[in-house]
Amino acid sequence: MLRRSLWVVAAALFVASLAVPQASAQNIKLGVKGGVNFADVGGDDVSDTKNKTGFIAGGFAEFMIGNMFAVQPEVLYSQKGFKIDDPDVDGKLKLDYFEVPVLLKINVPIEGSKVHPSFYAGPAVSIKSSCKLQGEESGVSFDIDCDSPLIVDFIGEELPIKSTDFGIVFGGGISFDVGGAEVGVDVRYNLGLTKVVDTDPQIDAKNRVISIMGTVGFPVTR
Repeated sequence: MLRRSLWVVAAALFVASLAVPQASAQNIKLGVKGGVNFADVGGDDVSDTKNKTGFIAGGFAEFMIGNMFAVQPEVLYSQKGFKIDDPDVDGKLKLDYFEVPVLLKINVPIEGSKVHPSFYAGPAVSIKSSCKLQGEESGVSFDIDCDSPLIVDFIGEELPIKSTDFGIVFGGGISFDVGGAEVGVDVRYNLGLTKVVDTDPQIDAKNRVISIMGTVGFPVTR
């Protein structure tokens, strides 16, 4: 499953690169980012859940188009899911994904300043890496893979989670020139468009994630 996920991510990045106009090396930036997710699910069939924290980290490439606009593909490892809001159960559903957003970015120029605000939005495809139900009930700890037959014994039914998730990412950030790099903070919201559970009829529950990340980017030079 991991190997197949990596191939899908690589293919998505290749397609994204074809959509980017040719740019000179000085208009390309490569970087890394990482931070924390505040994840939950939303929808008509959602109740008794609350935010679960997780990490998010990965890399990005920024291709400038003129002075203000850029296309920014990313590859991230993102922990999503939710906590169970029940006084008798201390549990959480851990949904981990490889995520590939392709963002249209607007850089706000401030003449003579080393501060660089930006805003962005774009689609994201996520490939499930793992899914586990973890926690404690009546003093008994549990850590069950969502695909395991044991999940039926525990919750009384199967928990088929879709392998692919689609969403819309939008947010903004601010970065500062530090030596030859740009160091900044990125705040975003990922609005899931896909119903997470693959049942018939489908349960209306979609990923909802707020992410706060630190970023470091380096201009590419010849």
